[in-house]
Amino acid sequence: MSTIACDQCHSGVPAFEVTHFGSIETGYRDLCSRCYNEEVARLSGIRFTHVDFQPMELPDANGDKHRFHFILRLLGTMLTLEALEVRADEQEGYEFQVHGVADADPFALMTRLLERMRHDLAVVHLVEGELGLAISGTTVRGRLTCDLESSDYMPLLIIDGREVNWEQFGRMLMSFEGWRIHLEIQDPSEEV
Repeated sequence: MSTIACDQCHSGVPAFEVTHFGSIETGYRDLCSRCYNEEVARLSGIRFTHVDFQPMELPDANGDKHRFHFILRLLGTMLTLEALEVRADEQEGYEFQVHGVADADPFALMTRLLERMRHDLAVVHLVEGELGLAISGTTVRGRLTCDLESSDYMPLLIIDGREVNWEQFGRMLMSFEGWRIHLEIQDPSEEV
């Protein structure tokens, strides 16, 4: 896991925790989540106490453990808490997010986030079939990101915590040829 030094406190933090903060007029700095939150609170005139949540492992429906790191971010009038699965192979994994008002209790957000995580981790959308990965039922939930490995930056889906490229997903859908489809895209903090 690569680290970056925070330009404010000089601590080495994981790259996923850094926010590139500033403006063209003032310049940009790479800030860890604590320094970022303190700066946003200062600029917004908000009293805010940062909380560092320790990484945690949670099992999925198959009993496989997933390690999550938590990032608390103050976004002016909103407070978000994200859980990111950090994997040794640096592939994309599960991500979860909840948000509340700026003065929300971070521990209450963590309770909501853990409930969502446990609920979503208990559901399996993909199974190994005779021809590779297959859709286990008629519903697929996941996250949309970009396949930086493809020459034309095609979509990359994260389903059941694993990367599924657009071509793989298309093959999975072909077992439903002729069926109707409903695609709904939602904010990362919404339950699906």
